[in-house]
Amino acid sequence: MESSTTKAPPFHIILRYSLDPHNGIEENLRQLERFLEESTVNEVMFLLLPEERSSGHPTIEAAKPWVQAIQQIQVMLNKHGVKTSLNPWTTTYHCARGRSLKPEQDFCLMFGETGVANGITACPRCEKWQQYISDYFCYLTEEIRPTAMWVEDDWRLHNHGSEMGYGGCFCSHCLDVFAAQLGHPVTREEVVSKVVQEGQPHSWRKRWLELSRETLERPAKRLATAMHAIDSTIRIGLMSSIPDVHSIEGRDWNGLMDIWTRADEAYLIRPHMPPYTEEPPLTTTPCYSRQTIALLERDADIYPELENSPRSGQYSGSHAFSIWQIYNSIFYGSQGITINHFDNMGMNTQYDPGFGKALAQHRLHFDALSQLKLDDKHARGVKVLFSPNVAEKKWIEKNAPVKAAKMYTGVAEVSSGSSVGTLQQLQTNSTAWSKLLYVMGVSHSLTSKIEGSEGSIFAVSDETLRCFTDTEIIELLGYRVLLDLPSVEILLERGFGALIGVNSAARVSLADVPYSIEEIETSFYGALGGDIKARMCAQRCADPIGVIEYHPDVNKLSTIKDAELNSLFPASGLYKNEIGGQIYSCCYQLETSQFYMAYFNRIRQKYWTKLLFEMSGAGSSQVIAQGHVMHVHSHDINGGFFCALTNVIYDKAEAYSLLIASSAIEGKTIYRLNAEAQWEKFSPRIFPENGVSTLNINIQLFPLESLLLKFIDKVSNAR
Repeated sequence: MESSTTKAPPFHIILRYSLDPHNGIEENLRQLERFLEESTVNEVMFLLLPEERSSGHPTIEAAKPWVQAIQQIQVMLNKHGVKTSLNPWTTTYHCARGRSLKPEQDFCLMFGETGVANGITACPRCEKWQQYISDYFCYLTEEIRPTAMWVEDDWRLHNHGSEMGYGGCFCSHCLDVFAAQLGHPVTREEVVSKVVQEGQPHSWRKRWLELSRETLERPAKRLATAMHAIDSTIRIGLMSSIPDVHSIEGRDWNGLMDIWTRADEAYLIRPHMPPYTEEPPLTTTPCYSRQTIALLERDADIYPELENSPRSGQYSGSHAFSIWQIYNSIFYGSQGITINHFDNMGMNTQYDPGFGKALAQHRLHFDALSQLKLDDKHARGVKVLFSPNVAEKKWIEKNAPVKAAKMYTGVAEVSSGSSVGTLQQLQTNSTAWSKLLYVMGVSHSLTSKIEGSEGSIFAVSDETLRCFTDTEIIELLGYRVLLDLPSVEILLERGFGALIGVNSAARVSLADVPYSIEEIETSFYGALGGDIKARMCAQRCADPIGVIEYHPDVNKLSTIKDAELNSLFPASGLYKNEIGGQIYSCCYQLETSQFYMAYFNRIRQKYWTKLLFEMSGAGSSQVIAQGHVMHVHSHDINGGFFCALTNVIYDKAEAYSLLIASSAIEGKTIYRLNAEAQWEKFSPRIFPENGVSTLNINIQLFPLESLLLKFIDKVSNAR
């Protein structure tokens, strides 16, 4: 591990760039050089025959002009000290879009759960495709000698076109391999129906996911062996997408990265960082990137993908939004960023000629933050628990709707082509608490391990708890834990009701019980002026909702009422169990119905602030913003801790507060990163009360601007 006193390298900016040799190459060279001079980019990752310029799996002959153009450009790059890496754009091939195999490409195709192939995506088990991809990547390696070769995210079994449904590979070869393992013939329909059977998972599911994992790892070994024979020093990086989705293909992140990474080097990874087209910042959270990073068991060089799609410059991604995403990546420990901002048709920087200068304006701040060596393993606050094996363990509800199908297939619902179901039913929502905590201005982390200190708070959602043994669950319930409705139901089913203070839980819909309002108990929240009751919307947060019967010792925090203010049933409660744990439970399944429209408000945010500090106690690691809508990141660093507050709405922030345990800031000097990227002393007004200090701040923050603070032990003099 790097010494805490060693100066970290500057923030590493990688431009993902298509250099089309057939569209004004000399002008392209001039424009690229100007961009490099303006932007302070450290590396160019060249795309070859990408997207609109792709006519299918490329041949070496078709790639030669692109290779020659890159070789020409490398002279200029070397002059500026800019590295070269490559991204061939396709491996198995993303989706057809009218393309098909070339006559000489006799590949075995991937057949989705529908029994349909898209005409071009290769099965990773295909020997001819494996030989092709090894030959192609080795040719590029030998000709360009890049510092790294990036494997595209189509190294996957899902999202290859709506005609294939969710995906998976059910070609005759994959089915024959599975049949040999089972000892008898199988059909696609049999496999899909058993893999997604309702209730307790069928034994075939685990075996099918193991086969899927091997399907992706087998060609990875062949490719790594071939490339390292050409260049033993070349690094192989991978673009990722969403871990809960990768779980459906049994992907072992560390196993795959171990194949591509030498024993003496760090992983090289490009986490998916949505959205690709600008969306409201408030609900734009980097939870998928952080979940990916939390999975990695070795040191990693992390360069999230800043994607602008359809790469039309400020029409799809403004400078402010893109730069905010870069700051976010630093806040969770990235060493650099991969920027995919410009088109793939050889228009150089025409679509956004001002982007380079916009980047350069923030270079000093990027570098100053990099010196803090932020590591997401040391994030403060709530720990959102997940498991990479969640798809294997998930219980599928009868007639349950298929979630988020459009994200992966381009259509609102996935059809399997028959009544047997779809692998999309295996998707879970492990990061729901992370999204909630971001909106509430609460610092947190994601973890797959039940490890913490006495005051640690864990949060679990959806089917996560199916992945842990009884022994592990008892260990978890000895901490402070936040449970959504599905988590409560799973724990009841497994016999842990006594440890969470719940006797029973049932679901009711609005059609059956016209619930309307959630009202917070005055005994918990306190009184509002003029005898106003603290109320929040319930009817548009979730449908159905949970009717929880609590143990008498549970402290009921809020109640569901109807429109005439009749009390119906508890909405949330807090229970101290016999093994020292504190368990919060609620009636909501997160992210259902109009959750993000109805759930969040000023009352809810104060409710969560009070709850989290009360649960975590005197040694709390909570860091929470109040008074304006903020996203908060906070990490332990050498000599203290770091905190970033970002204004994520379009109103200017003028007066707001940061709440931290008084013990956490005792004996510390506060520094603020100023406009010149220098750390200067900062002295907000601090009001301690009941072990929690409120830091009142009146520094104006415009939309997407951040206040960057570090709290350093006075005795260390670390600056």
